[in-house]
Amino acid sequence: MDLRKKACPNEFCKTHRKKKFNSKVNYCPECGEKLIYVCKAHGCFKPLDEAEPEHSYCRECRTKREDRKEKVIDVAKKGAETASVFVIAPAIKVIQEKGPKIAEQVAEKAVDIAAEAIKKKKL
Repeated sequence: MDLRKKACPNEFCKTHRKKKFNSKVNYCPECGEKLIYVCKAHGCFKPLDEAEPEHSYCRECRTKREDRKEKVIDVAKKGAETASVFVIAPAIKVIQEKGPKIAEQVAEKAVDIAAEAIKKKKL
């Protein structure tokens, strides 16, 4: 499936630099001019090479998109680091203070459950 977009190259057409068409459309519905492949990015109408069907964006828009992705990843990493400091540090304090009590309660419950299971099997 070809995801590239086409646009009218005729400067005097109403759709020139205003509308992009699906790759299946070959001729402009307004003027009848043969459509050319253009960059898929919003507002960019730079022509693309028809020999490379895997490219939908021009070189400039592709680098902008990649830079934006890298920036989002960096921000997410920084956010995860700060969140871990705010979440993990208090959790460690709680575990240090209440850990032995919680472990004792869990052990008591486990012993009770095991004892009930043994009683049921004997009956």
